Amino acid sequence: MIRKSKFPILNFDDNKKSKLTVQKLDGKEKLDIDYGVICFDMKTRERFAKDYPSRIINTFKGSGIAPLNIYVVNFNGIEIILHQGVVGAALSAAVMEDLAAFGCKKVIAVGSAGVLKPEITRGHLIIPTSAVRQEGASYHYVAPSKYIKYSPKIIDKMCKCLKEKNLPFVCGKTWTTDGVFRETQDLIDLRGKEGCVCVEMENAALGAVAQFYNIKFGQILYGADCLSGDIWDKRDWANEDIKQRTKFALLKLAMEMVTKI
Repeated sequence: MIRKSKFPILNFDDNKKSKLTVQKLDGKEKLDIDYGVICFDMKTRERFAKDYPSRIINTFKGSGIAPLNIYVVNFNGIEIILHQGVVGAALSAAVMEDLAAFGCKKVIAVGSAGVLKPEITRGHLIIPTSAVRQEGASYHYVAPSKYIKYSPKIIDKMCKCLKEKNLPFVCGKTWTTDGVFRETQDLIDLRGKEGCVCVEMENAALGAVAQFYNIKFGQILYGADCLSGDIWDKRDWANEDIKQRTKFALLKLAMEMVTKI
């Protein structure tokens, strides 16, 4: 049944049956694999698939992008689906739809975020506790609300993994927007006052689709550019080697973490 609103984005339909499904579109079949990891860095994902026993199970297709391989990786004796992350809420919802179609029950995503607090340095880890929904995709899966909220139990388990490795991190709200060029100073200030520590373009959508399919979900973000000052600070990595080693280590961490949530 549709919950009507004068604003089309808020016309939420709670009917779970859709006209088009991933299975109809791409022929993806359910697998006996509980775990999925989404990695937004293609170079890191491809290297990981070479360093660990893996096989290609399907591809991810989107308008304007080349087909992306979807892997099953044998990580320490456990099979985990390794999916490419893509920028933006709409395609990220499609990525989670893929993992739901494969039958995943637990998913961890790993990627970057712009920080709203200057003390969060380049590469510092962030665990989102909730996401402000300033994008469109999440509203097709979860009834309108200000936040997509995450399970405290899952967050606690993720934090425990980081503490066991003595990795510094911060937990907090993230701001999901699909207007990367509309992050105005007033909006940045507003989100900061609401407790958001970072901004990105996918988390709320990923979380909403996961909630729709009853998938346990969490994300590890790392600090990238900084939007807290008077000017945008790109904050480049010190060098390419540090960048690639850090991203590979974070993907490995996500592989370990997804089996524990």
